[in-house]
Amino acid sequence: MPLGLIKAQPVQFFSKDTVSEKSDILIGVRYKSDYYFMGRSDSAKAPYLSPYVGYYHKSGFFVRGAFSYLTAPGEGRIDLITLSGGYDYYGKKFAAGLSATEYFFSDLSFAVQAEMSTYLNAYAGYDFSLFMVYADAGLGFSDATDIFLGFEINRPFFALKNRLRITPAVYLNAGTQHYYDQYYNRRSSTTGAGMGKGKGSMGQQGTTQNGQIVESSEFKVLDYEADLQISYKIQKIRVYFSTTWTFPINPATIVTDQGTFPEDLKNGFYWSTGIRFTL
Repeated sequence: MPLGLIKAQPVQFFSKDTVSEKSDILIGVRYKSDYYFMGRSDSAKAPYLSPYVGYYHKSGFFVRGAFSYLTAPGEGRIDLITLSGGYDYYGKKFAAGLSATEYFFSDLSFAVQAEMSTYLNAYAGYDFSLFMVYADAGLGFSDATDIFLGFEINRPFFALKNRLRITPAVYLNAGTQHYYDQYYNRRSSTTGAGMGKGKGSMGQQGTTQNGQIVESSEFKVLDYEADLQISYKIQKIRVYFSTTWTFPINPATIVTDQGTFPEDLKNGFYWSTGIRFTL
């Protein structure tokens, strides 16, 4: 693949990364230490083990599916199923793509994105030789529609006859937060909102509150991220490891039954690892 990997939704490692004149099937499994979206996560960790499969036609069209098993102590359930399809184009210096993803979160899920049902995404990237630049735009659908924009700069380095790939990258994410407003209202472990919603049923404070994000319609920069991806390919098998540091900004104003307070933003860190096989 002449260009680097675009930072997409949680399926970033589920994608095909080589240009081929034939159609391929990819199968694999991935472990992710916590669930972050736009620099935000629930106070309760959500580590996922995610088997997946995808079919990638030589024309660029693809379909893929995955389920994510929540491995946190005391949980042990399939917390998320994702189905997606789209089209990727890879040129010598230019890449672009479109995709649609459907999310099926468990009613017990406390992931910050759990009230979002559908995500539409388009991206474009260009190889400037010294580095790659990408831009992507998305629409997220919950009870309302969110708009997202993202920018990425990365630089892949290759070694061991191109079998080893190391890719440092930086990102900027911006958007609205209707999905986050719904999370605070129904699922947050911090507010304890949403009876019967797993960790959010009574919350860590032992009381149930209703939460609301005041600025959910405002478009703003949400976080900066730094990422390091390392992968090694052995014939049709690729193993990979990734670390991500996230630096959220612009805290929301949260209104609950107990009063109004600013969102307590903290820098975050999570990692991923996995293996996949190309048929």
